[in-house]
Amino acid sequence: MNSNLPVGRLADRLHSMPRERAWFAILLSVTALALADAHFPRIGLAPFYIPIVCAACWALGSRAGYLVAVVAAVLAVVPHLAELPRLSPALLGARMAVRAVTYVFLAAIVLSFRRSFDREHHLAARDRMTDALNKETFRERVIHRLDLAVPARQSFLLAILDLDDFKGLNNRHGHVAGDEVLRTFAQGARGIIRREDDFGRIGGDEFAFLLPVHSAEEGVYFARSLHKRLSSVLVGTPHPVTCSMGALLIPPDTPRDEPSLMHAVDQLMYAVKRAGKNAVEIGRATTDRALDTPLPSRPRVPIEACL
Repeated sequence: MNSNLPVGRLADRLHSMPRERAWFAILLSVTALALADAHFPRIGLAPFYIPIVCAACWALGSRAGYLVAVVAAVLAVVPHLAELPRLSPALLGARMAVRAVTYVFLAAIVLSFRRSFDREHHLAARDRMTDALNKETFRERVIHRLDLAVPARQSFLLAILDLDDFKGLNNRHGHVAGDEVLRTFAQGARGIIRREDDFGRIGGDEFAFLLPVHSAEEGVYFARSLHKRLSSVLVGTPHPVTCSMGALLIPPDTPRDEPSLMHAVDQLMYAVKRAGKNAVEIGRATTDRALDTPLPSRPRVPIEACL
């Protein structure tokens, strides 16, 4: 959906709105409109339920959307209850049925558009081959999550992993074999990480991870465990390869400049490459915008990288 248009901006806002806040806005709007329609029945405010039904479908999903559509149909008829002496119950019921069918049909159309939007939104954020987050989306997630985590003093582990000698694999067995390794690796990686972790493909054979951690000790454990488990995934691919990984601990009190952090963890990964590959190098971001001496994972040369 074109976010430059007013309806596109509204759709994006509804899409990003927390569910509780969306429910509050919908209920408030329905209540206000019902009261206004009851006080001024001759104006005919019932059509204004239509945008409310649309908003409910877009922001809250199918069950809530259909529920709001039915409730709106009932409320649209309530002001006419005073006409019961002149209107038969059958006619009043017919009015309610017409509105209910209209609003439910409208809800079905909006929900259909929402499913298409979700599908396109998912595809736009994903790497088509591996279904990992693409590079742009992953970096946006890093920026967003690091910013949100500042008040909560949340620590993170940022890692970049590169498949060793992947170019040689493509040269020996062809790109079809390389693609099969990438897909198998990505599937295995998604099975390892937690729901709150982010996983993206940021290059041909480079992948990145962002994992919230509670402490530096937990971050070190996660980094080593992640490399070990991902290496096991690669052993099970049709053409086994190894991987080199750089991992950066980001404490809550450190500057959180995404390009510098990505550069620093990239340098950690290349330190592994220079020292023999198939290992993990762990560093820590510090408040003086420099990397501490890498934490021991196996002997490594010191890294000098600026944050």
